[in-house]
Amino acid sequence: MLSTQDFAAFQAQFPNRAVATSAYTYDELATIYNDARTDYIVPMPMNGKRMGEYVTAYDINLDASLVAVDPDDNLPNGICMLGVRDKRTWITRLGVIPERRRRKSGEFLMRAEIEETHKRGIKQIQLEVIKGNEPAYHLFSKMGFEATRELLVIRRPPGALDASLIPAMTVETIMSEAEIANLLAQREPGAAWTEETPSLLNAGSLRALRVTLPDNEVGWIVFQRSLFQLAHFVLSPNVSPEMTAALIVAVHREFPNQDTKIENVPAEHYTWRAYEHCGYMVTFSRIEMLLQL
Repeated sequence: MLSTQDFAAFQAQFPNRAVATSAYTYDELATIYNDARTDYIVPMPMNGKRMGEYVTAYDINLDASLVAVDPDDNLPNGICMLGVRDKRTWITRLGVIPERRRRKSGEFLMRAEIEETHKRGIKQIQLEVIKGNEPAYHLFSKMGFEATRELLVIRRPPGALDASLIPAMTVETIMSEAEIANLLAQREPGAAWTEETPSLLNAGSLRALRVTLPDNEVGWIVFQRSLFQLAHFVLSPNVSPEMTAALIVAVHREFPNQDTKIENVPAEHYTWRAYEHCGYMVTFSRIEMLLQL
């Protein structure tokens, strides 16, 4: 990590001025972000409403998140956001506007966010980069981040399941927020930032199903249901492969006409086989990376 003195020298060599994202409206932040992602491998456009929801769900600190502004014309070069939870930070939404590149704005933003983390006394920073985005991966590696695992973004289109996939089971709907929170407290550790319990509780619209198989094995699944999409599946741990599959099947039996997108499933995780069995396909992959300060 650059010292404060070295960072000042770097900034003088590649002029950028850091402005906290709290100085902008959500609509303005969405515009800067979208402009920076016009040629990105997976653009993921946002509007002001979605930007506000993103900030809330993932504990984005708007004072610690930054826009790189060119000091000559006072126009934004790029953006980077920082989530803060306990003793960890999470770098996200990094992007530089294509016609304003070659000013080291991406590196400037990364080094500035590392410095923001350091000032808070936090020793661990994490991020995800889309697999195949070699320039970004090279930049993060240069900053000292190390790859930890591959994460899958998977999707299943609307449509009823094949009847042969649906086992005999009893399904009970759980609506109580308190009971859903209690189920999430039982989950296995190790979720990606976007899928951690605080993210899910912040996002809201959570539902849960309790499934009982003929042999009396009981399991549960928590998920988010919006008007058009299902997301954020969390399955009860320490259940049989049959129960793992039954939990996913139960959701699609209840909501056959909804599109489903599940983000950041560890590639080596046992649930992936059950998802694949139910017709899920990999949309793209991310590489999770970690920096210890």
